[in-house]
Amino acid sequence: MSRVPFSLAALDHVVLRVPDMKKALAFYSDILGAKVERRVENFGLVQLRAGDSIIDLVDVGAAWLKAEGARPFTPEVRNVDHICIRVDPFDEAAIERHLVMNRLEIIERGQRYGAQGNGPSVYVRDPFGTVVELKGPATPIESDEPVIKTERLTLRPVRVSDAASLLPTFMDGEAMRYWSHAPISSLRDMEGIIARNLPPQNREEGSFAITLGDDRAIGCVNFYNERDAMSGMGYILERAAWGKGYVAEAVRGALIHGFTRLKLHRIWLEIDPRNAASIRIAEKCGFMREGFARKSFFLSGEYQDSVFYAMLYEDWITRADVGVPSGR
Repeated sequence: MSRVPFSLAALDHVVLRVPDMKKALAFYSDILGAKVERRVENFGLVQLRAGDSIIDLVDVGAAWLKAEGARPFTPEVRNVDHICIRVDPFDEAAIERHLVMNRLEIIERGQRYGAQGNGPSVYVRDPFGTVVELKGPATPIESDEPVIKTERLTLRPVRVSDAASLLPTFMDGEAMRYWSHAPISSLRDMEGIIARNLPPQNREEGSFAITLGDDRAIGCVNFYNERDAMSGMGYILERAAWGKGYVAEAVRGALIHGFTRLKLHRIWLEIDPRNAASIRIAEKCGFMREGFARKSFFLSGEYQDSVFYAMLYEDWITRADVGVPSGR
């Protein structure tokens, strides 16, 4: 068998032949919220944006389809079992109220497997009988292991229940001044951030709560965007614990975990160049400055610069003076 010369990335689009475009747009656009992106009148085509994907609605009455003897998808005549659309946030009670207001019935619900793993879903039918699955994010997978011990800290896997402890920090404008997004405002926002840093949305053993041994999270350190044994690292700490060296201690502990247990080849940091404290931590922990990117990301209405630091496995081995761990 020959090697496949490509990889599958994501669902691109689904095409539905519809007998009534007005009803179709009322459902997919007005009720579900997909945005009309493009119309091709001579083909009777309306393209709707659904996140990173497209829903193509084709009027079955279009001349070119009539010439082919096309029939619309209906419960009796169909070759599409259902289409699945990710929705965020997934508040099942709010979704159900919205559907009831629009005289739509949930025909099935439950935990279902999707592209990101198991998560909640509800199913409805569009005006022509096609089943539409509205899917929430994958249910976060929590763990009690591994636990990383340093001189003063315990780093243990972050849990969704840490949201209440971490929320004040992520609402703090000063603590979030150089973060990759603006301060948040709700417990649900915090739970969503934690969920995105847990499997299946992030790698296993990739996100840790920083504690002083009493189990309360005073911050977190995490690995993200891993590809080809290269990963970004991020860290944040509540303001009351600043100035005590906790972040550098947590980063050193995370480096041991990253280069030994996760077997990473390269760990990198993206830092706002105005964040002098974070730059000091990076240099103190042995990261090497690699480059400066002008206006590399957009935040709070303006473009921001980035400075990049990184550490390779061989850099860490030399600096740590621990010898090459077994298994590498």
